[in-house]
Amino acid sequence: MKKRLKDDAILFRIIQYSDSSLILKAFARQQGLVSLLAKGIRKKAEGSLLSPLNSYEFSFYGPGESELCLLTELSLLKENKLSHKIEAWSAAQCATELYSQLFLTMEESPAWFVLLVEYLDYLEKTEGRAILIWWRFLLRVFKMLGTPLEPGICRLCGKALTSPAFWERAGASSLCGECLGSAYDTSRYARLSPMAVRILTLLPRIGLYLNELNPDGESVAQLNELFSQHYQAHFHKALNLKSLGVLEQFYS
Repeated sequence: MKKRLKDDAILFRIIQYSDSSLILKAFARQQGLVSLLAKGIRKKAEGSLLSPLNSYEFSFYGPGESELCLLTELSLLKENKLSHKIEAWSAAQCATELYSQLFLTMEESPAWFVLLVEYLDYLEKTEGRAILIWWRFLLRVFKMLGTPLEPGICRLCGKALTSPAFWERAGASSLCGECLGSAYDTSRYARLSPMAVRILTLLPRIGLYLNELNPDGESVAQLNELFSQHYQAHFHKALNLKSLGVLEQFYS
């Protein structure tokens, strides 16, 4: 018999398995990504406690041949407060989609769990401009993956970017206007809007400037593409997040 485990987890998705059972996709503190088969839960009181982004303590047996863990017990630890904040909810869903695509070891899971909890807690405290918090979260994700992105810094001279500034479509590195002429192939660079430049320079400490910045459609499109290209350059696959398309609509 598989060992019985107990772990704190954030629920990502709820999938109907049968008339009475569900599959729960979650990220657990110790186990990382888990798929839990909750037999008969739709006919039990515990089923009413289930909602994405809530935190739970799950008791379960480890996965068998189907890679499904068998859920035996659950208790609600924390109910999220994002369901009435569609913009922040979309930003939170971006993180759950991203985590579902990453290949993380169990040894790495606790640190990634803490990062996700802190991100969700911060989203609960903010009103609007959730995409700024999402971008800062991405910076931390890239750093933990060993592929840090230095925002707002010219790749050649190392100085803080000021407008005009440019970014390389292939690798997502940035250049200031003075250094653009030193680039091997200037056609590989696209100009960043003044708002995009300002956001990049402030991004590591963006929490201090949330009420001062108003991302527009142009800057959002540019920075989403920049982060996507950085991800693709290092991991050789596209950063496809359906929720990001929803989040973008708040700035169009």
